[in-house]
Amino acid sequence: MPSLRHCYPVNHRPARVSERRRYYSKLDFSLVERWFAERPVGLRNPVFHLDAGTETRFARREYRDKRDRLLYFTVESLGELKGMVMEYLPEDLYYDRNVYKDKEACSTCGEIGEGCRNCENWLGQELMFDIDPENIDCPNCGTLEDRVKGASMFKFCYICFNKAIDETLRLNGWLESGKLGATFTVYSGRGFHIYVEEEKALAMPFNERERLAEEVKNQGFPIDPWVTSGEARLARVPYSLNGLVSKICQPILINEIKKLDFWRSRQFVPDFI
Repeated sequence: MPSLRHCYPVNHRPARVSERRRYYSKLDFSLVERWFAERPVGLRNPVFHLDAGTETRFARREYRDKRDRLLYFTVESLGELKGMVMEYLPEDLYYDRNVYKDKEACSTCGEIGEGCRNCENWLGQELMFDIDPENIDCPNCGTLEDRVKGASMFKFCYICFNKAIDETLRLNGWLESGKLGATFTVYSGRGFHIYVEEEKALAMPFNERERLAEEVKNQGFPIDPWVTSGEARLARVPYSLNGLVSKICQPILINEIKKLDFWRSRQFVPDFI
């Protein structure tokens, strides 16, 4: 196993290429199709991104030269997605939360990201809040700054993971108490993504997103502000494998979050663990 700047709890480890093949060959991709079918119209077949093996260094021999960068692509239909995934067997699979007038133009744009702010092709972005355990001060793992300076910037443990559960519940309640309306939640494999379902949130301009991210931080919620502000526009594809820790990204019901066994249940743990 290669040397990694990561320190994970028990039952978490990088997935090898053969294990990714095993997982995706068994995955029912209709689950992914149904999930995207419920997204806003412009996100039902989005721009996809994959990481061939940047963090783990595990990658198919044919694509080892593509590590250290994200590859983005479009498909004519989500039915083609499985073929792309089985070809690359990626460490991570993401989709672009941006809504574009012409997504094909964006899939080859060298300015994608910061350049979206003033682009006429940008129509909106799914509003999301990201809570990961490394953003939580922990007596065992330290602060985020401690993690960055130490051996593992993604270090987390049972203590800060459970705190992430509590903070996700708290933030969800704050958002739904008249602030932004209905939400839904996805377990990312390490932390949690809270999405706002309201259509008006989709068209929120970048400056409003930045103010919202600052307000949420000021309320003490340990979010990644880049995700909420729109600078980080990617989200992990539900039902895909988080290759860093070998856990399954999965939509969850927020009122069941305290009952779920994220580290042992086969709902979240692939059968090669």
